[in-house]
Amino acid sequence: MSEKDEPTKPGAQGAANKNRLNIKVADDVAQGTYSNLPIVHNNDMEFVFDFIFVEPQRAQGQVVSRIIASPRTAKRLQTGLNELIRLYEERVGPIPIPERNPPKGTYH
Repeated sequence: MSEKDEPTKPGAQGAANKNRLNIKVADDVAQGTYSNLPIVHNNDMEFVFDFIFVEPQRAQGQVVSRIIASPRTAKRLQTGLNELIRLYEERVGPIPIPERNPPKGTYH
């Protein structure tokens, strides 16, 4: 029996897969939802991410998705976005954002 044919030692596969998470995406979620205006609210217990679609040439928008997350999850999201944006800007260049003063407690 060669090395690759040897049976896996008990617990070895479990240890390797210990930190893996099997995630499934429902078909309707996999299609995604377009948003052109994110707004974030928070209190001591949670962050609320509202994703809004504002129709071009109209002063009308609709919340198309709302995500409520713990502060820890919001921080993990921030860390991931910061890294992905840094990598994107290294490849493509800076993402221009017009200067605005959002209302206190809300970011958009």
